[in-house]
Amino acid sequence: MSIIELEARLLQASQQPLLAYSDIEIFRQKMATAFAANASITSNLQHSAFLLGAQSATPGMAFLSGYQSALRCLDPQCPTDQFAAFCVSEKGIKKPWDMETHLQLSASGWRLNGRKGFVMLLPDKIDRLYVVAKGDNDSLNCVRLAAAAKGVSVAESLNAPFIQDIPHAGIVFDEVMIADNDLLTTDAHQQANKPFRYWEDIHVAIAMSAWMLRHLTEDSAFLVNKELMLTLICELIACFEQQSHYYSLAGLDALDECHQLLDKLSENLPDEALSIWKKDRLLLQMGLTIRHQIRLKLTQNIASN
Repeated sequence: MSIIELEARLLQASQQPLLAYSDIEIFRQKMATAFAANASITSNLQHSAFLLGAQSATPGMAFLSGYQSALRCLDPQCPTDQFAAFCVSEKGIKKPWDMETHLQLSASGWRLNGRKGFVMLLPDKIDRLYVVAKGDNDSLNCVRLAAAAKGVSVAESLNAPFIQDIPHAGIVFDEVMIADNDLLTTDAHQQANKPFRYWEDIHVAIAMSAWMLRHLTEDSAFLVNKELMLTLICELIACFEQQSHYYSLAGLDALDECHQLLDKLSENLPDEALSIWKKDRLLLQMGLTIRHQIRLKLTQNIASN
């Protein structure tokens, strides 16, 4: 993707009204159109994340844009007009293999039982769930199911210090039947958990950057910083196209630079947007420690080879 293409999408988005969570059904239509329109482009999910991020009224909606693109990396067959969520976290559980959500094979088929602690768009806007659960042989499985499936219920609503405009809640699975073809993988740590963190980082950064560019107050410094931000987004997309399954050192460098530039550019945000950004930027910082550990491992692997 080129800077010219990104500028064209930014212009396209700027001609559309900004969408808040109160416009979620309009956002759903825009999402479906974006995914369908870019289906033939190699970097289609990054295109969509950028375009939808630039149409977002808040960083929370921009996050939702990137998150939905990341979900399509996990399951390219996810319908374009459905909101999906990746369900991993459990209260008090730090290691995936300690999770208590279980998938068991019975005489009547696969059964899912357990609880997840933090699921986006609950209780009433989520359509599809991707759930990581522990198998009888201690394998980690990832299954997909409809949010309205029998045996699925919403637990307590949850508050977070960031992305406060997007609802979250816990979820309970009680003898939920899972079809064989909805068991995506029995190696979910390698094929779902680890890559999803990467997919989310990349697509959220692109969407947040588009949101920032749409909301900035233009001045003489804006054009220079805009060019730099668009260049970084192009680098992120190029790194992703070269290695779409996991982080690379080049990708980590571009991601870190992108986050740093977002903070720098935020100084020119209007007061209301800046106030929201100061809260929601905490979301980007949550992955700093993990990315640092990943960087060390990648550096060590290169040194050992």
